[in-house]
Amino acid sequence: MNPKKNYQLLLNKYLLNECTAAEAEELFNHLKKDEAGRLLLKNLQTSFNKEINEPRPIDPVISNNVWQKLEANISREQQPKSYPFKTWISVAAAAILLLTAGLFLYKPKQHNFQLASRKERFKNDVAPGSNKAVLTLANGQTIILNQAKNGLITKQGQTTINKINNGLLSYKAADAGNAPVQYNTVSTPRGGEYQVILPDGTAVWLNAASSLKFPTAFTGTERDVELTGEAYFEVAKNKAMPFKVMTSKVQVEVLGTHFNVNAYDDEDAQKTTLLEGSVKLTSNSGQVMLEPGQQGSFNKQAGNFRVAKADVDEAIAWKNGNFMFASEDIQSILRKVSRWYNVDIVYQDNAPKKAIWGTVSKFDNVSEVLKVIELTGVAHFTIEGRRITVMK
Repeated sequence: MNPKKNYQLLLNKYLLNECTAAEAEELFNHLKKDEAGRLLLKNLQTSFNKEINEPRPIDPVISNNVWQKLEANISREQQPKSYPFKTWISVAAAAILLLTAGLFLYKPKQHNFQLASRKERFKNDVAPGSNKAVLTLANGQTIILNQAKNGLITKQGQTTINKINNGLLSYKAADAGNAPVQYNTVSTPRGGEYQVILPDGTAVWLNAASSLKFPTAFTGTERDVELTGEAYFEVAKNKAMPFKVMTSKVQVEVLGTHFNVNAYDDEDAQKTTLLEGSVKLTSNSGQVMLEPGQQGSFNKQAGNFRVAKADVDEAIAWKNGNFMFASEDIQSILRKVSRWYNVDIVYQDNAPKKAIWGTVSKFDNVSEVLKVIELTGVAHFTIEGRRITVMK
């Protein structure tokens, strides 16, 4: 069999989860030959588990087109690199977009100026965020959680607060009786995330630049918390006490369920994505009910709700350690980058409008995220301290 056709066949079989171990090893060894193949291999191995575990048919015409262009340009790493977007790089980007979205839409962009090398532009790389948060007690005292030791942090009334491990804070509530309600707040900075187990057993994952205010013991007929930013909730079931998440625009009410709320102030819409259970969303303009697999989006300018089928993996990718872009514009992507890497974004020109598809680990340095975006031809970047400049 023609070697090129053989590798194309192996790629198709791998994407359909039909490869033997020996065939997968042969394909991986071939892809390791240069940067284009290695980048494709990295995404095959780490970023597309869902596609591998739940394979879907791939258009053979598209697959053949991508493979032929990739194979025709592979092993050219020794050529001069004056221009950072050689065809073989473009093909790798297109292949990655294909695997993520089932599309082959990339069109290489020509430049009428000479860019500095990527190595030069990315020399001031920025490390990813980590488990960082501040706990504000009822009396206003603050505790920097990432600097605190594991074990008992403090007590609030009859509730003990323990740091279980790096990135997890747990509340254990005894009978509060008639004691006055006390509120605590956990806040993450840009470049931080944290997990909290609330007094009722509800688990909350708090994304970067977010805060959650909650009572140290739930009493009465409701469990109310206040959220800014983004959080994923796994609510402990209690039919007698509905769980409510209050944001600046929307109230999210549940009994026991798993859902994600994105309520950043700098986003045009507030989005609630339901994984299981049921959710009622309420605003000044009305209310809607969500079923599992749906997303309720509240348009802040129009003041209304829109309910649609959700891309659940994309909605909770941040919780699972990834950036996942599903037809997302670069400004939205870079807002996520800004929060997680604690960097400022500066646009040298008007922001490009092209939508991007892709998956990148958020635990890589920021240069890895920017590199994947660059490979699509949408934009170029320079890292200077904690400022990222976006260029066409």
